[in-house]
This record gives sequence, C-alpha cells and structure tokens, in this order.
Amino acid sequence: MPHNLVIVDYALGHPGSVHDAYAFRSTRLYQQHEALLPDDHWIWGDAAYPLEKWCIVPFKKPRNGRLTKDQKTFNYHLSTVCSFVIFLTVWLLIFIFI
Repeated sequence: MPHNLVIVDYALGHPGSVHDAYAFRSTRLYQQHEALLPDDHWIWGDAAYPLEKWCIVPFKKPRNGRLTKDQKTFNYHLSTVCSFVIFLTVWLLIFIFI
C-alpha cells in the first residue's frame, strides 16, 4: 500500500510456506513499481521487505546496539499500519470468497 493507503497491487498463489521477501519479489508491484507508484509515493513494508526509496520498512536493531526512542516510535506506528493491512486483507478475502 502506498502512503495514502490505496491498494495498488496484490498477489496470490504461492503454495505452502514461502518467505515474505521471496513472495514480494515475485509481485508486479516489486517488478514494476515505477509504473504503479508515482515519484512521490511509497509503500509500507515489514522487516522482510527490502529498504528502497519506494519501500519503507522498520528500523532494525543494530548489532550490540539499541534503537533510539524515535526509531521505536516509528516502528510502532509502522506496525500499526501493517496490522491494519493484514486485517483488511483477511476481511476482503473472506468477503470475496463467501
């Protein structure tokens, strides 16, 4: 989802257990992000996604270090957005297939 919470792409069809990063790399959004996202747009991702100019992911704890208060706050709010996306996705799948 871009920062304005508009769904621009979705992907289904990976059988079994597949790592999020692998599944993401096979999406149209990953492969054609220039066509799907205007220059001033980006998507929110979780820690498995790559950090790109167009893909915002949480801060990772540095080795033998700690996140700053601001980094923890950012991660908290990012996880809230990601949780909402998961909830919305499940709801839409239930609604579509019932």
